[in-house]
Amino acid sequence: MSVEWATFTVLWFGAGNFFGLLIGGAGGQYLYRADRRYPALLAGSMAIFGCVPFWVLLNGVSNTTPFLYIVAISLVAGIASGVTGPIIKATLQNVTLPTMRGQAFAFFNTFDDFGRGLGPVFVAYLIKTVGGRTPAFNLGTLGWVVCGIFNLAIFFTAERDEAAVQATMSASLR
Repeated sequence: MSVEWATFTVLWFGAGNFFGLLIGGAGGQYLYRADRRYPALLAGSMAIFGCVPFWVLLNGVSNTTPFLYIVAISLVAGIASGVTGPIIKATLQNVTLPTMRGQAFAFFNTFDDFGRGLGPVFVAYLIKTVGGRTPAFNLGTLGWVVCGIFNLAIFFTAERDEAAVQATMSASLR
């Protein structure tokens, strides 16, 4: 892709990410009302699903690709990548005692920032190792699959962890 087309693609990915954040917040709240465990399913499945349109962007788009196709794929990839963030933050708040939330969010933000810093280093290493940018980014995108699997696993612990926090808080109020 040319610089102009790549910038254009990133613009639409960012717009999709904005909508993904909104969908993650509203969808997570809706699902939480149905069952405390369901937001984890949305977060995990969207993280894994987001790999598909992102791989299409990496492997199937060029300067000759139709405008609307690039917009659609970029929006879908952005939406899928944005859903997880609000759900994880809400879940972390629900399963952490108020006296420990500062530490929990500091730990979360440290690892989140660490991943943002090391991600490019990891991909740069892969570029050198696997012999090209596209294969390196294809492998790097597998990190979203790992993220999705961990988010799906939250389904099995969220209800129990939140109940424990609520029980501790109730006991401290007596």
